[in-house]
Amino acid sequence: MKNKNFRHHLILFFFMILGGNVMAQEFPSVLIAYYSGSGNTQAMAEAVAIGVEQVEKVNYTIKPVGEVSEEEVLNAAAIILGSPVYNANMAPQVQEFINSWPFENRPLKNKIGAVFVTGGGFSLGEESVMFGMIRAMLVHGMLIIGGAETEAAFGASAITGEGDYTGKEVDTLFLKKAEGLGKRVAELVLKMEM
Repeated sequence: MKNKNFRHHLILFFFMILGGNVMAQEFPSVLIAYYSGSGNTQAMAEAVAIGVEQVEKVNYTIKPVGEVSEEEVLNAAAIILGSPVYNANMAPQVQEFINSWPFENRPLKNKIGAVFVTGGGFSLGEESVMFGMIRAMLVHGMLIIGGAETEAAFGASAITGEGDYTGKEVDTLFLKKAEGLGKRVAELVLKMEM
């Protein structure tokens, strides 16, 4: 009996597909947008994506800021934005991306926002850049989320050019913080969708 019932449902499913009656289930999406000149910020973005991927029923898009469409910004339930530190400022490409966000009627209001950065050394502007991106998100009415642990309270950051971190790939310590940020944002996206 079960086998016949299964076959019946399978045949019905294929007819629905052929007829175009099956609607794809849409899950909320997280946009991970970044600029990376050296590959370090991209490595952090990929770690953020690993964190998002750990949460079922949440999709994500990961792209350099120059490839992100306005539609992707508007359709995202959350935007996680990454930048290298340039003279204690965000990369010009990231600022340009933020400046392109639609503002009239505040369409980004109540979306989740989070940030991550990479910097050459300690105390060279990581938190300043994080706060710059956070301030821009707040102007748009976004809800800001920090990382999963105290050491990532403002988002995830990585040191890539000082002491033991010089001349290497991004250290696992920093990638884990990025992963935790991605997972936390995805979990909150799901809670807000309920």
